[in-house]
Amino acid sequence: MAIFAREIIGRDVVDSHLERLGELKDLVFDSPTGTVIALKVAIEGDIDPSKLPWELSDGFVQIPIDEIHRVAAKIHLKR
Repeated sequence: MAIFAREIIGRDVVDSHLERLGELKDLVFDSPTGTVIALKVAIEGDIDPSKLPWELSDGFVQIPIDEIHRVAAKIHLKR
């Protein structure tokens, strides 16, 4: 998993309209299982985090893993 994390950290995160939400900064893991449960994203400066449907924690938006449509050159969200 560490190799996978290093490969995707820093990628752009885009919404379903291909608009940039921000940059992937970290992954959140479930300790007991070791599975990825969320992405920590540093959002663009012109985006109001209170308008987003996800939790803001430590300056990052935490996007649940089930919100991801696909991971490619960019991380694409379902909405």
